[in-house]
Amino acid sequence: MWFSKKTWAIYTAIAVVSATTTTPRIANFDDRKGSLVPAANAVEVYRSLLYKAFSISNKITGLGGVVAKSNPNFAVTSLLNGQTTQGTPTLTVDYPGSEATSFTFFSFYFGCVAPTVESAVGAAVQCSVLAAAFNSTNKEIAVASYTFTPPAANTLNAPLVQAVFPKTFTRLHNMAIVQTSPATPVLAVDDLELRSHLLLM
Repeated sequence: MWFSKKTWAIYTAIAVVSATTTTPRIANFDDRKGSLVPAANAVEVYRSLLYKAFSISNKITGLGGVVAKSNPNFAVTSLLNGQTTQGTPTLTVDYPGSEATSFTFFSFYFGCVAPTVESAVGAAVQCSVLAAAFNSTNKEIAVASYTFTPPAANTLNAPLVQAVFPKTFTRLHNMAIVQTSPATPVLAVDDLELRSHLLLM
């Protein structure tokens, strides 16, 4: 039986979807070793995704800043921690040995802290973040932005705030998360809610 290229592409896409299973995930990093020096503790692969330019920390700095949504750990990224060597902070299924074909992203908690030296007091600061989602052909399919504003009376132990993503953040291959205003703070994320679409073995 002969199939046109269009028909074969549709058939292949259906076959791939039918050969996957969906697994809910909460990425809280609490089962991994945290550090006061996050630059030496990269997240790498966690719950089926590669976290590019993110590290695991149990505090932004030696004192203060923001607190994890679920203790004790969260993931952090900044111009001084990961981004200078690994580029844009990105969640992706594209890495050697990956069993995930895509993922759907629902929400996360986030906050920002003024960049400072290790073991110095770091205060939570207002910031905006931009999330851009891409499919397997690297086409941008969704964008969302969120703002974190710490309580004025509690900038040394500010709670993270939740960002709920639109339904367009589905079947993603990559998702970039960047600080946009300003671009210099340390960004902390925790309790990322997602679903990984895994290949059936």
